[in-house]
Amino acid sequence: MLRSILITVFTSVLLLSCGGGPTTQPCPYTEGPPVPTSADPWYGVAGNVLVSDCGYDTDGIIDYLWVGFSSNTNWQELLNMNTLHPAGGFAICGQVVVLPSQPLGFYFNPDAMGAGDAIVQEAGTSIDQIKSNPAKFAGGPWCVQVKVEQVVASSY
Repeated sequence: MLRSILITVFTSVLLLSCGGGPTTQPCPYTEGPPVPTSADPWYGVAGNVLVSDCGYDTDGIIDYLWVGFSSNTNWQELLNMNTLHPAGGFAICGQVVVLPSQPLGFYFNPDAMGAGDAIVQEAGTSIDQIKSNPAKFAGGPWCVQVKVEQVVASSY
């Protein structure tokens, strides 16, 4: 099912109320949350990526979120997307898990993550929308456009 969401349906990426992709203005990068460890439920055994909603922000606060990938294949897709779109403009898709102790109130299940440059419109949302009501988005899959801030390959 996740693979079908990542199939190229449109020739351009769904743009979530930002009018044309990442902003050309730089977002001020502040230190994000700490790199996840294997004790964290969002830790991916293949790799982890710190993403932001820089360029896709709708609430005036740039959010940072670690996203883990447990599938080597899906991790490679993420790395390929980041190479093709270093300024952002691609989507990550996965299952939202509600966790009130997280700064944004949720994380993405690392066992069900993927990345692509086009998404099905019905699965598109934003980090800000999920943050505003994580329970509404629990499960999924949901896709959000992101900018990669840091990449950390996991050691097996």
